[in-house]
Amino acid sequence: MSARIVDITTLNTDAIVNAANESLAPGGGVCGAIHRAAGPEMARACAAVGWCPTGEARLTPGFRLPAPFVIHAVGPVWHGG
Repeated sequence: MSARIVDITTLNTDAIVNAANESLAPGGGVCGAIHRAAGPEMARACAAVGWCPTGEARLTPGFRLPAPFVIHAVGPVWHGG
């Protein structure tokens, strides 16, 4: 394992991990950057998957990304306290 500071959408690796929301819809930040770089096919693939509960992940092709796969992982949302 290694850590690098790079644009995740340029990585030519087996898969990249997207910090997704439960609806797998394009969001802001890294999620939005991944969707934009992957092209409209990514939004269609995520819509076909539909839903991903918190704590789970779903796999899609990378489409226009160098990485062949994207792992869409949904983490918990902290609401304070």
